[in-house]
This record gives sequence, structure tokens and C-alpha cells, in this order.
Amino acid sequence: MKKIVLLFVAAAFLAACNNEKKSDTGTGEATPDKKPIADLPYKAAYSSSFEMGSHPEYVVSILQGSWKDWENNNLDNMKSWVADTIVAFHSDNKMIKGADSLMADWKRARARYTTVIDTIDAVMPVYSTDKKENWVLVWATEINTDTKGKKDTTSLMETWRINKDGKADMLLQYNRANRKP
Repeated sequence: MKKIVLLFVAAAFLAACNNEKKSDTGTGEATPDKKPIADLPYKAAYSSSFEMGSHPEYVVSILQGSWKDWENNNLDNMKSWVADTIVAFHSDNKMIKGADSLMADWKRARARYTTVIDTIDAVMPVYSTDKKENWVLVWATEINTDTKGKKDTTSLMETWRINKDGKADMLLQYNRANRKP
């Protein structure tokens, strides 16, 4: 009798697994069985329909280009991963348009530091199913040493939009200075 019950439970489990609907076509696009988040207390101004992205190469591009090249003061590689039309909204409320302007600004900013040490706390690719856009989210901590030897630690959150060509075309950056109590 135990074997029959066990067999029935196993069959029911396998049937449940086989009837599971796929919600991702492998291309990062949602299928019709995707359900939106219900009963949100606010309507998201941009989107509330995100899922895990299917492009880890975008994460590599952002971490190598934005983070590792910044840390190593090697910003000339920027053109390979940034769209010419990029718009960057920095945490200091500065908006920069265009790859050339962004590279010039970052080079000026990086010249203020003798060393930069970045620690990536978390990173993930996400896909907006309603906007059909790929994004990369990065949470990090940065320790900068300026030309006078003063160290400063900052927590950063960056949201990068990736265009259809696989290049970053928007940056939204937020930071919090880590002050000692």
C-alpha cells in the first residue's frame, strides 16, 4: 500500500512539474502567462514589470567598462560599450549627454584620485517586460584616495539601460557618503 501511495505522489509531482508554464521564451521577452504585480499602493511611473534578464554579457560589459576601467584609470575603452547617445544622470544632479562628453567628464573626475578601490556588493541583469528593455543594476562601495592622500568611502547604486545594440545608453546613479558616526 505504501508503494502505491508513494507512486501516486511521485506521479502527481511529475505531472505538476510538466504542466508548469514557461514565462520566458529565452529571449528575455515575457509570454502571455506573465501576471503583473497586483494591488500596488502606487502606480509605477516607469514600470513595475521586471524579471531577471537573460544577458550576463551586459553585466560583464558594465563591470569591466564602468567599474574596472574607472578603478584602473583606463577610460579610453568607454567607446566600446557606451552608445554615442548616452544620457547619464549622476548622483550630484549633473546630467551629461553623449559618449564624448561623458568620457571627458569621467576623465576629469578620475584625475582627482590617486587610487580607487571598488567592491561590487551585488549586480544583476533585469528585463522590463512592458518596455522591452534590458537593464543592469549595480550596488557597490568605492574607496577613493585623492591627490592629497584623503580617503573617502561611498556607497553607490547604478542603473544602466542597455540598447538593442548591447551598449549602455542611460545611467541613473545614486550615492551615499559613508560618514563615521
